[in-house]
Amino acid sequence: MSTPKKDESDKPETLVEAVNREAGELIHLLRCSDAPDEALAEATAHMQAAMEVLAPHLQQGEGWSTVSIASDTPGLGWREDDLTACMPYSPISGKRNPISPPIRMWRDGDEVRGEALFSPTYAGPPNSVHGGIIAAVFDELLSMANVITGAAGFTGTLSIRYHKHTPLDRPIELWAVCDNNDGRKQFTRGEMRVDGEVTASAEGLFIRPRSKSDES
Repeated sequence: MSTPKKDESDKPETLVEAVNREAGELIHLLRCSDAPDEALAEATAHMQAAMEVLAPHLQQGEGWSTVSIASDTPGLGWREDDLTACMPYSPISGKRNPISPPIRMWRDGDEVRGEALFSPTYAGPPNSVHGGIIAAVFDELLSMANVITGAAGFTGTLSIRYHKHTPLDRPIELWAVCDNNDGRKQFTRGEMRVDGEVTASAEGLFIRPRSKSDES
């Protein structure tokens, strides 16, 4: 599996990314904790204090709630060594969203490759990643395979095949490619692999938005 060049991908983490990473770790600690009531009460007090600090800066309503891609955010942009940078608020891969699992994706020629590590926060069956999480990751992974062709589209259909359980706490290889662009339709497929063995695969039909030339 190819990896992005270190001198391109090892860029300093911003403070907002660090805070979201820490919040994600807090979610993990809560998910897996058997802490006694006194510890939970102390943790709750700290979290309430943090919410009081952040509450005055909450942005809501039209204009902010739709912010999701790098073009909405000064200082962020397209990076082929880190495709997730273009969607910093994604619940699947965004570094500015604390519920997203640690996922990396990069361009490898006409393909997208990546890696993920799922903690028990994302568990479904025993010791396995939840099937809905797998489907959501494929939706984003296949979408990125369309983006690198220069023809991004909305998800039309997404079919997932679960070959075997996808384990928690183990490196997962990600791969996707857009096989065909047919007018506004894009046909894309991908796989999750563990030690080279496919645990889940996906096929998707994506629809490009209508352009002015389509309407004329």
